[in-house]
Amino acid sequence: MEAKLLSAAKIGRTHGLEGFLRLYSLSGEYEHLRKLKAVVLSKDGKEGSFSIASFRVSDDSYFIKFKDYDNPEKARTLTGSILKIKRQDAIPLKDGEYYIADLFEMDVYSPTSKHIGVIKNTLEGGQALLLEIFSLFDQKIHIVPLLDVYITSVDIKNNRCILTLEELLK
Repeated sequence: MEAKLLSAAKIGRTHGLEGFLRLYSLSGEYEHLRKLKAVVLSKDGKEGSFSIASFRVSDDSYFIKFKDYDNPEKARTLTGSILKIKRQDAIPLKDGEYYIADLFEMDVYSPTSKHIGVIKNTLEGGQALLLEIFSLFDQKIHIVPLLDVYITSVDIKNNRCILTLEELLK
């Protein structure tokens, strides 16, 4: 199985005349990104590998420059891309933490251990991450907030989570 890449940052607008781009970490952490030599950029359904030429910090802003993107016009084509990294290059997790990427294709079970669905996607919600769960009951996608009141456990090792009310998928 091919290792999942983790979305780590979003590429913003250009900065200066040398091809630097603003960098917005999705986790709020930047130190692990400064050590990278190459990344995958994803935009409009297309992905490509890019070598990092330079990383710059100014005040509280972070900038990245890619090899062969030496001017604002060329660098601007990368604006809006999602920067993806290998799991081993990501921030180490604490006990009980997991990456959002680990939720994709996770099996969903009822409290009585009945297999009732599969997580297909996530969305940003106002109060919580929203899970798009494919229901095995009606073969449709249902949206469920990733809150303790709905999801009582997430077991990355066994690729399963528990949904408190299976009625949410009917």
